[in-house]
Amino acid sequence: MRRAILALAIGYVVLALVTRALEGTGMWYRCACQPDCWCKRSGLSLFRWVVPRWHKLSSETPSEGGSRG
Repeated sequence: MRRAILALAIGYVVLALVTRALEGTGMWYRCACQPDCWCKRSGLSLFRWVVPRWHKLSSETPSEGGSRG
């Protein structure tokens, strides 16, 4: 049971790192939150895309280049 929880936690952090890196390169959604949103704080921005959607997405996606609809 302990290994499963550890594997889940490591997978969660790896997913957070990957999505944050993709966002930084422009290959992922961009956050369109207010500057004072929790996801703009250093350290917390890593988990922006792996927590429930408590922030706004920009209207542009990398694949569509237009509105999300």
